[in-house]
Amino acid sequence: MERLPAGHPEQPYLKKELHRYEAGWKGEQRLIAKMSEFHWSEPYELLWDVGLKLGNWKAQMDGLLVTERCVIIISSKNISGKIHFDAVTSEFYRFNNEGEKMVMEDPQVQLAKHIRFLKLWLKQRKISHPPIDGVVVFTPRHCEFISKPADKHICKTYQAVETIYTILEAHVISADSPKPSRLRKLIESNSYSYERPPLCEYYRIDPRELKTGVKCVACGKIAVERLFKVWECRECGHRDPNAHQQALQEYFALVSREIDNKEFRRFSGIESRYVVFRMLSDAGLVTEGAKRNRKYINEN
Repeated sequence: MERLPAGHPEQPYLKKELHRYEAGWKGEQRLIAKMSEFHWSEPYELLWDVGLKLGNWKAQMDGLLVTERCVIIISSKNISGKIHFDAVTSEFYRFNNEGEKMVMEDPQVQLAKHIRFLKLWLKQRKISHPPIDGVVVFTPRHCEFISKPADKHICKTYQAVETIYTILEAHVISADSPKPSRLRKLIESNSYSYERPPLCEYYRIDPRELKTGVKCVACGKIAVERLFKVWECRECGHRDPNAHQQALQEYFALVSREIDNKEFRRFSGIESRYVVFRMLSDAGLVTEGAKRNRKYINEN
């Protein structure tokens, strides 16, 4: 949003996306904080933001509680308003504060996919495991269940711990259940981080529409000039020798995971090819090609 002109047609949509992302993140943090109240006398492992792959099938699970009784997938949903699970049509929808109806993907379907995924993932590794169950937790402060299935584990944040206790108490320990610590090590050693495409690609925005220049790390304005070996902001006067590093990371996040000397000069506004060569060489990036055709690749 800061790199696009104020009047860009995508600004209103991006503002909504930012609000949705921030609300979802805050909801997940409230859920994590609530789970600090979870205390179980038997061994268990609690993992957050679990990413696993099964061939080309990738799954990202918000939370995973591993016990000897069962494994519980915790799915966090930031959906506010009046919530309806229609038992007749199998539709899931909500009404917002203005009374507008929005039909959405049923979170139970995603949870069922994750349960099936984890069963196959463990089976492929020939790991015996306890039953796999799951719970959908609605994290907004303002949501109301108008209808929901009685036989499914669906709750609000404040109900999450008690709901998980109920799930655990419905299972018994199997003789061949592996130790939770063993499953945790297996999962962590095979985890992967979700790779979001560059945001211009994700939101279908032409990278050439972005404002170029180096942004001030203090005030956020793209008004930084390089004076000798230090960057100085024309707006607030903040000085920083490494402001170009943020511009480079912005490029990777917004445009592409690879860059060359010419493209970074265009994006940053630095005119000297030799200055940019030193900056890119010192950035700890993977290089490909030689001399004028060299590309710098961000693999982090």
